[in-house]
Amino acid sequence: YGLKATGRGRLTARQIEAARRAINRHIKRGGRIWIRIFPDKPISQKPAEVRMGNGKGNPEYWVAEIQPGKVLYEMEGVS
Repeated sequence: YGLKATGRGRLTARQIEAARRAINRHIKRGGRIWIRIFPDKPISQKPAEVRMGNGKGNPEYWVAEIQPGKVLYEMEGVS
């Protein structure tokens, strides 16, 4: 079985991990799960109350770009 994206968007590393934990709660001992996406795009942000300019902000978090039809998670040993 697999979990496939139907729309376009972004998933943060925290969202990917939260979904993995939720899926693992429902999978019994015999099941396995593979995460098929990786958050490889940094999203930068400037700190609050900082003046304009002075370059780009530091990477705040990482995201995975999701396209329709992309397999996000694969599962084995579940029914």
